[in-house]
Amino acid sequence: MRTNTPNKLHMLGVEDVRETNELKLLHVIRDRQPISRADLVKATGLTAGTVSLIVNRLIRSSIVYQGEEAPSSGGRRATYLQVNAEKAYVAGISIGVQQSFYGVSDFNGRILNQRAQKTEPGAKSFLTRIAKEIAGDLKEKFRRPRLAGIGVSIPGLVDRLDGRLVRSPNLGWSDVPIRSILERELDVPVFVENDANAAALSELWYGPIDLWAAHCIVFVLVVEGIGIGLILNGDLYIGSRIGLGGFGHIPMDPRGPRCSCGNLGCWEALASDRATLGRFAHSTDGKRAGSVRELIGLANSGDRRACEELQTTARLLGRGIRGLAHGLSPELIVIGGEITGAWPMVEDIVHSEMQGEYLLDGISRPLVRPASVDQPAFFGAFPVGLRSVLQKRKRARGVF
Repeated sequence: MRTNTPNKLHMLGVEDVRETNELKLLHVIRDRQPISRADLVKATGLTAGTVSLIVNRLIRSSIVYQGEEAPSSGGRRATYLQVNAEKAYVAGISIGVQQSFYGVSDFNGRILNQRAQKTEPGAKSFLTRIAKEIAGDLKEKFRRPRLAGIGVSIPGLVDRLDGRLVRSPNLGWSDVPIRSILERELDVPVFVENDANAAALSELWYGPIDLWAAHCIVFVLVVEGIGIGLILNGDLYIGSRIGLGGFGHIPMDPRGPRCSCGNLGCWEALASDRATLGRFAHSTDGKRAGSVRELIGLANSGDRRACEELQTTARLLGRGIRGLAHGLSPELIVIGGEITGAWPMVEDIVHSEMQGEYLLDGISRPLVRPASVDQPAFFGAFPVGLRSVLQKRKRARGVF
């Protein structure tokens, strides 16, 4: 059921900070476990009091447990902390234009089961079938199937309050009540996020720990479209109720091809996977590659046109990224998608486009690098589910 809650800009409040700090500690604990509270303070930069409060909360919720004692250095012995991996499972679903993925993760973020499905045009029947398959997998493959939540990543405009896909031109889906469909089948909380935002969360959750110290991280997801996720001070910035906005739909060439949004020459229409593959088919009189991954294989085998089209995409991506660098001034810009499989071929081109009088090394020029995981939108679905079940209002519903 749709609500009448007005659009509101995302403001970082007490609960947001609390949730972000919980995720930060969980990330460090699972990466370095077993770990002491003192080492958590050093690793996170949080105060000892804050670490103690959060750890005690996580222990009371049985998400973290205290294990063996550390060797004494003359004072009170410290105890090691570990994540209770079997506290519950989280399911992740990533809906793509051509192919969708779903899987189950433990509370350590370790993906235990993963499947791929061809995406079908009938949204409701497709989601219902995936939900039934997840339920079957839990019953068959896991001894104690305690599913705490489901994270869904999907391209397009997402109403987070309703868990509803408003519109996705690339998918051809409109007004799909994703949350209600999945909750009806699985009877657990479902949290829906735009694929670029989920991809940005995947970098925080599966990337290096020092990312949490960055003030601003921009994630550029290059798939059938181009989406942007923004991390500010360790928290996902979502803008209004339906998201940050479509940087992929910034016009770059008024004589360019028509975009899915209806305009001409948008960044997405020039540098997305669809645009890259379309140019290649046109330039070779119909010779096609089924994916950018296949195109990269052709380029590595010596296909000149494949190599040229990948380089063209790199230049166009670099120009758009230069605009993001000027406008948002991030410390780090991460690129995700199949195009990063050609990183040795395109890296120098992307960097060469990052030139400007206001982009100064060591001051305002961001680091640009590929994503830490191969399928960021899929991997990001798990922290979407995990971060949401940590929220106080979800705990009140009895998740913990």
